[in-house]
Amino acid sequence: MNTPLNSTSMLLSPYRYFYMAALAAALMATIGFIARFSALDPASLTFYRLGLGAVILALYLAFTGQLHLLASKPPALVILNGVLLAGFILCFLSAIQSMSLTLAILLVYLAPALSAIMAHFVFKERLTSRTLLLIITAFFGFFMLQEFQINARVEQQQGLWFALLSLFTYTAFILLNKKVPDTVPLYQKSFYQLLVGALCVLPLLINKPIPEAEQWLWLMAAGLFPGFLALVFALQAIQHLPTRVFGTLAYLEPVVVIIGAWMLFAEPMSVLQWFGALLILVSGVAQAWLSHHPKEAG
Repeated sequence: MNTPLNSTSMLLSPYRYFYMAALAAALMATIGFIARFSALDPASLTFYRLGLGAVILALYLAFTGQLHLLASKPPALVILNGVLLAGFILCFLSAIQSMSLTLAILLVYLAPALSAIMAHFVFKERLTSRTLLLIITAFFGFFMLQEFQINARVEQQQGLWFALLSLFTYTAFILLNKKVPDTVPLYQKSFYQLLVGALCVLPLLINKPIPEAEQWLWLMAAGLFPGFLALVFALQAIQHLPTRVFGTLAYLEPVVVIIGAWMLFAEPMSVLQWFGALLILVSGVAQAWLSHHPKEAG
């Protein structure tokens, strides 16, 4: 007879990558709030988030006797993913300076839908007619968020361009991490992506002032939660879950951001925008359901 502990372990084991993806998404969501509260510019926050994340990871490996994992040279694809990671974060933080957190995060999180389309052609992950319909529904939801208005204020247009760049870099990040060989240790991938990302942003800090004392608490939080922990969990989940499944679980991030932006910053949304957000989120959940019921996904 299985003991309660063994039964719990058997239950958690098959779904551990689902939990990792969900937790990574929730941790990623904290960066927008940290950006608002810390009042740091996008380049500085991106650098310290990634740089401190790399330092924390290295200290953890040293403490656990695994520092040797960083000795070997990382593959070129890991380096490229580090560049994409820096671009994704920098563009997103730039976007939320001139547009709402809700609109920016929901645009960025069209990336899972876009990556599902790309994975169909690149990795032969079957994209069914129903899944395609849900992806189209998600994009329609975004246009509802825009209230079907193409023109916007100059400041918001700039934010939209940054959000679009963040969308494309995040899509590439999801897809290319699938191509990193399984033989590359997880911690090595995580460390070098954080390090490369930080080094990419470093030149932008040449004329930036050193953060003030009260800002360092926010910077440490950025390095630990959306930096170190979120990336480690996300990379593990990306490696073991189909792209559509990971992309759907990642929709927990915009849920957290929407609720937080409404509660903390009182960001207004019209009824049409709420329905648009709901379409995006529901289409993501439906994609996960279809991926677990292939016979009904035709």
